[in-house]
Amino acid sequence: MRRFFGFVVTVGALALAGFVGFSLVNSWLNPEPLTIENIDGRPLITAPQPELIPFAFELDNSGYDISYPQCKSALPDKFVGYAIIGLNGGKPFSENKCFQKQWDWALTKDAVAVYINTADPGDESPVRYGKKIAKDTLKRLNKYDIKPGTPVWLDVETYNTWTSTDRAAQVLTELAINLTSAGYPVGIYAPPVHWFEITGNANVGMPLWLAIGPYPDVESGVVAAKAACNENAFGGKAPDMVQFVATVDGVALDRNIICTSPVGLVAPTS
Repeated sequence: MRRFFGFVVTVGALALAGFVGFSLVNSWLNPEPLTIENIDGRPLITAPQPELIPFAFELDNSGYDISYPQCKSALPDKFVGYAIIGLNGGKPFSENKCFQKQWDWALTKDAVAVYINTADPGDESPVRYGKKIAKDTLKRLNKYDIKPGTPVWLDVETYNTWTSTDRAAQVLTELAINLTSAGYPVGIYAPPVHWFEITGNANVGMPLWLAIGPYPDVESGVVAAKAACNENAFGGKAPDMVQFVATVDGVALDRNIICTSPVGLVAPTS
C-alpha cells in the first residue's frame, strides 16, 4: 500500500511539474498581449522615457543620418551639429558592416543618436517579437559601447514586412518599452504614408522624426523642413525633427533639422 501511495504521489508530482513546465513554456512563446491605450479609436504607441541627458550648450540644429548604403561613400565633411547612424543593414537582426567607422565619424560631432530597422513578419507573438528585436539591439549597442542615454530611433517603413496594424502597435510598443527600460530614449521615424499603412495612423506618444523626401538643393530642403516643424505630421503630433534628402555634387544624403529642444532626440558627445 505504501508503495502504491508513493507511486501515486510521484506520478502526481511529475504531472504537476509537467503542467507547470508547459505553462511556463507556453507563456514564454505566447505572452499576453499588451494593454494599449486608445485615443479617438487609435492606439497610442508610447513608453516611459528614461532620464534624458541635458545640453550645456546650444546645439546647431542641422545634422546628417547615414547607414549601410553609405559604406562605400566618403563621409560628409560639411559642419553639422549632430549625426544619426543606422545600426542595422536594412532589416532587424542584420548588421551595418561599417557601423564602427560611421560611429567614430559621428562622435566628432557635438551630438549623436542611432536608429534601428523594425518589422513584423508575423511568425510569432508580436510581444515576443518586439522583445527579440530589443534584445538584439541592446546586444549591438553594448558591442559598440553605446551608453544608455543615447537615443534610439525606430525606423518604421513599408520596405520591411508588416502583418497587421494591431500587431504593429504591439511590436513597436514592446520594443520601445524594453529599450527605454534599459535607459535608452526612444523615438519614431517614418514617412507619413508608411506610418498610415503600417499602423493605421496610430498616435505617437514619444519623439517623432518626420521624413519629407527629396529636394533639389539643401536650401529648399531646409525651408521645407522648417515649415514642416510647425505642422502636424502623423500620429497626432507635430515633428520634433524633420529629414529631407538633398543632392550636392551628385551625392544624395539625408539631412535633418531639429524643430524643438535636442534633449532626448540626440545625446551630447561631451
